[in-house]
Amino acid sequence: MEPKLSKDTIIAAAFSLLEKSPTLEQLSMRKVAKQLGVQAPAIYWYFKNKQALLQSMAEAIEEHFQEPALCGEWYSDLLAFMENYYDLYQQFPCAVAIEIQTVPAYPQRLRHLNQMMGILREAGFSPEMTHLAVTSLPHLLFGMIMDATEEKQLVLQVLNGDDYLKEQVLHMKQYVSDNGLTYMEESIQFRRSIHQKSAFIQAVKTYLDGLQAYNTSSAK
Repeated sequence: MEPKLSKDTIIAAAFSLLEKSPTLEQLSMRKVAKQLGVQAPAIYWYFKNKQALLQSMAEAIEEHFQEPALCGEWYSDLLAFMENYYDLYQQFPCAVAIEIQTVPAYPQRLRHLNQMMGILREAGFSPEMTHLAVTSLPHLLFGMIMDATEEKQLVLQVLNGDDYLKEQVLHMKQYVSDNGLTYMEESIQFRRSIHQKSAFIQAVKTYLDGLQAYNTSSAK
């Protein structure tokens, strides 16, 4: 007897597959069906295609977003939003890739984006600067998470005996040392010493500091 299917069970199965193999390219409707012990056509009763499944997965991720308690200060409120989004994307495999490959056409995401825009507009920022900020901050988040994810994969490959990658890492470090690239050396040491989330929060603050300076100079 086939297990009872629903959109939720299919979405859960898709996330389970991504936990084992964290790449969207390897995710397929056939594999999701196999995970659930059903025939592939059964999945298509609920999702027209893989893109439709990804759209619903993105919506499921957004539904877990913890809206921050806002204090009425645009800087602190945006920082709180971005910190909570960072935490959200750590909870689901391939969350950033899913977000990038889908359209934000679901209510929760649209409402949260509008809320972030409202924070800036009510603080006196122009529509143009508001748009740039609310698109740039997620791009910063996506980039840092994707970079960290890929780095972990490379480290795992080295630990599993990939001699070529190991040689490349050693070559990089040796070149930096031999050629006196002191600023690169400082950067490498800093990257080793700071936690990923702390680095992200500091990067957001750097962006918001610039936004604050721009807003102050524009008001003169």
